[in-house]
Amino acid sequence: MFSAFSTPAWGRTALFVAIASVSPFAAADGERSDLEEVVVTASPFAKTGDTLTQPASVLTGEALRRKAAATLGESLQQEPGISSASFGPGVGAPVIRGQSANRVKVMQDHLGTGDAASSSPDHANTVEPLLADRIEVLRGPATLRYGNNAIGGVVNVLDNRIPAAPIDGIEGAAEVRYQSVNEQQTGVGFIQGGNGQWAWHLNGVTSTGKDVRIPGEAHHHSVHEEEDEAEAEAEAHGLIENTDREAHSYSLGTAFHYDAGFIGLAVAQSGNNYGIPPGAHEHHEEDDHADHDEEHEHGEEFIRIDMEQTRYDLKGEHNLGDGWASKITYRLGYTDYEHAELEGHEVGTRFTNKAWEGRAELIHSAGDQHRGALGMQYQLRDYAAIGDEAFIPRSDIENLGAFTLQEYTSGQWVLELGLRAEHADIAPDGLKAQSFNTFSASGAAHWHLTDESHLTFGLARAERAPAVEELFANGPHLAEQNYILGNDDLSPETSNNLELAYHYEGPLHLQVNLFNNQIDNFIYKANTGAELEELPVYQFSQQDARFYGAEATLGLPFAQHWEISLTGDTVRAELDDGTDVPRITPARIGLALSYGDEHWNAELRTTQVSEQRHPGEGELAVDGYTRVDLSASRAFDVGAEQALLVFLRGNNLANAEIRNANSFLRAYAPEPGRSLELGLRFSF
Repeated sequence: MFSAFSTPAWGRTALFVAIASVSPFAAADGERSDLEEVVVTASPFAKTGDTLTQPASVLTGEALRRKAAATLGESLQQEPGISSASFGPGVGAPVIRGQSANRVKVMQDHLGTGDAASSSPDHANTVEPLLADRIEVLRGPATLRYGNNAIGGVVNVLDNRIPAAPIDGIEGAAEVRYQSVNEQQTGVGFIQGGNGQWAWHLNGVTSTGKDVRIPGEAHHHSVHEEEDEAEAEAEAHGLIENTDREAHSYSLGTAFHYDAGFIGLAVAQSGNNYGIPPGAHEHHEEDDHADHDEEHEHGEEFIRIDMEQTRYDLKGEHNLGDGWASKITYRLGYTDYEHAELEGHEVGTRFTNKAWEGRAELIHSAGDQHRGALGMQYQLRDYAAIGDEAFIPRSDIENLGAFTLQEYTSGQWVLELGLRAEHADIAPDGLKAQSFNTFSASGAAHWHLTDESHLTFGLARAERAPAVEELFANGPHLAEQNYILGNDDLSPETSNNLELAYHYEGPLHLQVNLFNNQIDNFIYKANTGAELEELPVYQFSQQDARFYGAEATLGLPFAQHWEISLTGDTVRAELDDGTDVPRITPARIGLALSYGDEHWNAELRTTQVSEQRHPGEGELAVDGYTRVDLSASRAFDVGAEQALLVFLRGNNLANAEIRNANSFLRAYAPEPGRSLELGLRFSF
């Protein structure tokens, strides 16, 4: 089966379409839980999975508990079309169909995170997967509802910090986890209560971990052919130094519920201190190995990121009755974000982001066959990188967008049309301000072929304005160990996306998605081959690009409580000049066997990832690998309203050397080796 990876890209696509893959998650009670049973809030009409006009994945309940990890990308990397761009174990950004950073919008309950994750691959997201009630992912352009930087997809992380439904009494849960690969210890908990009208929620997570263990050596020796044998022997073997991490996140919220809706407030505070693997920032010192070894011994060259964020949220909903306008929802958030990049004991660069973001949406209808949404979104940011090595100027950034989505139903057909207009201003200190007007439109048709199957066809034209770092970056970034140059002549990107999807739900589960995304004026960070200040120079450049591929899922229940499933996805990304878009996810195929009953859940999964021989100009190609994972849990009833869950997870059980093609650090920092994670969860 795995020999298929030697075939051309479209041959693999055809194979994946033929065999498909696994249901995104399994229910906690042992029965399969399909997307049609889950309301996806990323749609303004609160639609279920079988009526969405855009491919979506949802993690919730105990399935989310089993997959949730230290980073968002790691939590989602088993979902079709989604991978993780690591920068050491402290960072894992979600990659959707080969796109990430400024093209994938990560949200905390429908508002942006307000962090600096999109400006550099070494910056972590501030959302906490272990505190989430659900994580929703939209694949493909979602700019119409969520804005300029959702051209590649959306990841929406939802918790209950502002209770959207009344609560009577008190309930909660507490969880502890231990992971062997880095001796990570994690505690998670929440408690919430209410009296029908007033509701409140308190949650928190704290986690510490040591350096990550790996199979073999950290360095990929083909990158440094001039290294002699003595230096190779001196390299770290079996671990990646400076990859320890300490993080916490807490939030407190309350809401008042009345007959027509609710309004609530929340405050959250988070912190994350993590190291950058030292291999990423030692190559410019190769000429003096003695000095390098001495610095390594005293830890002076180690770079760490010390991040803090405080966030305030207001959220409300008001039902307007049975007239033309039925409901209005509104959200307002303010974030005060800062992180320091520490070089030894000195602060090299300090990033700050003070951001306001608000959105309001009106739902309306005209009979049973027509409903729609009208909305506005506004964001104001004061963004800065401060210090001797700051490479992004302090900038005032303002975005204003207006959008509409309209849905028409006729018999077995559902037609959805959308429009969005957005204006962006970027005003950097000491440089000429830039303004952009972008326009996006989409259309999708959803055809119910039978009660068990449907076909979806979608077209989207979405525009994205350049980000501040893409326009104005100029200087060294030592955490990333590059000299970065912006380009103030950049034009907005235009994505022309074509989507075809088929879904069947009967004795088996089948989902197939095909996509072709032509991006005009695609912006990417190119390795120029030059050096400045002994660092490789990366220049933001622009040319047309094409992303195309497929995702497929197949789940086949058999006997009682058992299911076998297949998973497959592939994406190919090429620039107009015939070269490859850098750091694209290789083709993947997976086979899983799962069991679930009233008390037990277990899954054995094998994933084969093909080699990536299209790494991009000047980038390192990586080999394929086979990864084996196992999870098992046992639920115990310990009281009338109480339950205890014991779970065990084995990751990378074959101890494969995994070089992540999405990672800037694939030559220096492979993914963690064999790991066992043990956890206990008590709920009441």
